[in-house]
Amino acid sequence: MRKALNNLREKSKFKAFAFCLLFLGFFLQNAWANPYPADSDSIAVLSLDELYKQILENHPIARQAYLLSENAKQQLRLSRGFFDPKIKSDYDTKEFKALDYYTLWKSELQVPVWIGGIDLRAGYEENSGINLDPENDTDSGNGLPFVGISVPIGRGMFIDERRAQLKQAVIFEDMAEAERVKMLNKLILQVAKDYWSWYFYHSQYLAQERGFDIARFFFRSVKIQVEQGDLAPIDSVEAKIVMQQREIDLKDAEVQRENARLVLSNHLWGPDTQPLELPLNISPANIPWEYDNPQSLEELKDFALENHPELLKLRFKNEQLMVDRRLAREMLKPKLNLNYNFLSRSGTDFDSRLFTEDYKLGIRFEMPLFMRKERAKIQQVNIKIDQNQLESRQKEREIINHLNTRFNMLLTLNEQLKLQNDMVENYRIMVRGERQKFRAGESSVFYINVRESKLIEAEVKLYKMRYNFAKSIAEMRWAAGQGIQ
Repeated sequence: MRKALNNLREKSKFKAFAFCLLFLGFFLQNAWANPYPADSDSIAVLSLDELYKQILENHPIARQAYLLSENAKQQLRLSRGFFDPKIKSDYDTKEFKALDYYTLWKSELQVPVWIGGIDLRAGYEENSGINLDPENDTDSGNGLPFVGISVPIGRGMFIDERRAQLKQAVIFEDMAEAERVKMLNKLILQVAKDYWSWYFYHSQYLAQERGFDIARFFFRSVKIQVEQGDLAPIDSVEAKIVMQQREIDLKDAEVQRENARLVLSNHLWGPDTQPLELPLNISPANIPWEYDNPQSLEELKDFALENHPELLKLRFKNEQLMVDRRLAREMLKPKLNLNYNFLSRSGTDFDSRLFTEDYKLGIRFEMPLFMRKERAKIQQVNIKIDQNQLESRQKEREIINHLNTRFNMLLTLNEQLKLQNDMVENYRIMVRGERQKFRAGESSVFYINVRESKLIEAEVKLYKMRYNFAKSIAEMRWAAGQGIQ
């Protein structure tokens, strides 16, 4: 009896020793065979900041966003063009039956002035001919220089269409900048989502790969022990089923990782706007999974109310509408324009004859009797201002509530991540303990596979929570109107 017990003990020791050798050989082999080792120099790591930098330089949407600012600058330039000095010249002559009926020539320089809507004029006029209209007489064909001014005394003195368009163009430049920030923030949010999705599927693939390698190792070790008669043949069948299932899961994870890599490649462009593809030997970066943003919820709310591009656009639109209302109110005034031209005749004294001789003076008055068009225009602008203010209030409420939900979700995920990390560590302890029990002959392949499967599920769930956590950070910053932080 003692001899049988001793033989059994020796046999158990041999089995444990053989299993340890196989186990050691597996991990040595796995360390060399792992295609994504953590400390390998052959695997490049693409951080999110590096990806942002490349996208902001080359992505077509980013380039479109920058063109918005350029377009606004050109709009401002166009509006300033209404105040450009203008030179014009008219020449008209008629000769009939060998007679010089008339020759009319007039050249003029016009200079618009911002203050008061004034137009300054200076020119030269020379007319001749036997049938010349007396009003076109220019001192017997010697020519007539003139200097003049046009002043709106009523409508247009404080603001007119030219000045209104220029004011709105300045505001439009700020509005275009807000729209550019909005486009870039939306692009950054989508890039962050796709990047963390790629991280999740990449990490899931590595977890499934480790699980498959372990299942393959156990199947081989169980098969050897079955051949030696230490285990029942059914154990090898069970180990093979587990290995096959994990191989299926690995192939699914490989396809998902590849698809996520291709989705992220949509954002990669070269300097010459040529599409690029994310290389296969690139892996996502690992960062500490804990929310350490120094900004509190109240600080994020204050930032959003002051700098969110949606709110800025509505504020700038309100400023443009205020310019429209001011112009519409200006149209209620009667039009009263004063035109004066001093005519310089040879031998005349400029100072003594400025307003006594040799001048042209004109006054033009115009005013609608009912002003229905003008009053309706003011009411329309007032309605647009009210609509814009109501939209602003609604947008502020939506932004603040969205920010609250993102912040609350982020805090919850932060706590859940800590619990899930502890849970994964506990599963690893359970797996190590089950392996020790198996080496001591106190467990079976079934229990080891169960523990390993639970560990893989917990790791995949942890990666999924990390993905949701990182995505929530990006969504919270987007909700606050922040870009790259």
